[in-house]
Amino acid sequence: MITYKYEGVSKDGMNVNGVLSAYDEFEAVASLREKLSIVTNIEPVAEKKGIELFGSGKIKVKAKDLAIMCSQFSIILQAGLPIVRSVEMVADQVTDKALKEKMKKVAEDIGGGFTMAQSFETNLPDLPTTFIETIRAGEASGSLETCFKRLATYYDRSSKIKAKVAGALTYPAIVIVVAIAVMIIIMTVAVPLFTSTFADLGTELPGITKGLIAVSNFFVKDWWIIIIAIAALAGIYLLVSRNESGKRFLSEFALMKSPVAKIKSMSCASDFASTMSTMLAAGLPLVRALEITASVISNYVFSLAIFQVKEDVEQGKGLADSMRQQKCIPVLLTEMCGVGEKTGSMEATLDVIGDFYSSETQLATDKLLAAMEPAITVGLAVITCVLLLAVYMPMFSMYDNMAM
Repeated sequence: MITYKYEGVSKDGMNVNGVLSAYDEFEAVASLREKLSIVTNIEPVAEKKGIELFGSGKIKVKAKDLAIMCSQFSIILQAGLPIVRSVEMVADQVTDKALKEKMKKVAEDIGGGFTMAQSFETNLPDLPTTFIETIRAGEASGSLETCFKRLATYYDRSSKIKAKVAGALTYPAIVIVVAIAVMIIIMTVAVPLFTSTFADLGTELPGITKGLIAVSNFFVKDWWIIIIAIAALAGIYLLVSRNESGKRFLSEFALMKSPVAKIKSMSCASDFASTMSTMLAAGLPLVRALEITASVISNYVFSLAIFQVKEDVEQGKGLADSMRQQKCIPVLLTEMCGVGEKTGSMEATLDVIGDFYSSETQLATDKLLAAMEPAITVGLAVITCVLLLAVYMPMFSMYDNMAM
């Protein structure tokens, strides 16, 4: 809401001034006319810079926090408390100061006559579309507590999947980072020390040792080329990813041609099924549910495919028939949607297929990481052997020459 300062004449003829909060100037004037005979001036208050920076900053709410928040709303609303009081109670449980402040503003706006969806959308515009639209549908159907319960399950499942993937990636990531750090130290510190020793030996160095010294010299003297190359690749990637055809190429590669294409495809299918199930259970029409689902899918090509399905459904085509026209949508997902469409149990069918794809995505990710661990170990062993041979072979040559 916006804070306005005003001047006017009261109904008993006195000049008055003050401040009030409203969504826009029209609402502010309408409110003032109830207690003033004339409004002579009204203008928005310029907030202090510190407050503006604090208030205008983006607030990113994690899926885990959203799950907890939705669960609290569901429980409190089922207990029969008014919506305003429910928001205030949930705000009291929030630890993040910025989010707590925004939640209090949401409660104020609801108390001022605005809907819950409008209030959240205005004060926390960075909240997921699924959150806002589900609340809007819940308010329209009078099943707000049920919608919050569905959202709690939805975000809880999403947060658990992300946590499992992050946990599984932690070990390989740490090993790779440590290996790179050790390699840099060896190339820039250890090898130069051996190089001076080898020069004093006066013997012909093996090819593997010469190669190691050349790589070390490159790291020591021409390291800036590596930095420029990395920066150039990052710049090219950013340029390509912001271009329409580039985004299509990268998304299509990730979804259909990359080594992890199967995992990415199943992940998108899981997101589609889970989001659609939540939207339909909230009472949204199929077309609107497809539109929202397409907007939250992370892969650009898959998202465009769902938008195309939405347009086909708008023209009267069946959901499954429309999905069959899109090559990037898994066949099993399409066929299961067809079953749900024919039996009239779309929500339940999508719930089942969503759980299936979530499990399959996690299983495939675990298998990939399980295969990566020995590959990383073998790679490190090969690098260690090369380093040892490069260091010790000149010494063996020196001992042979001394023996002769």
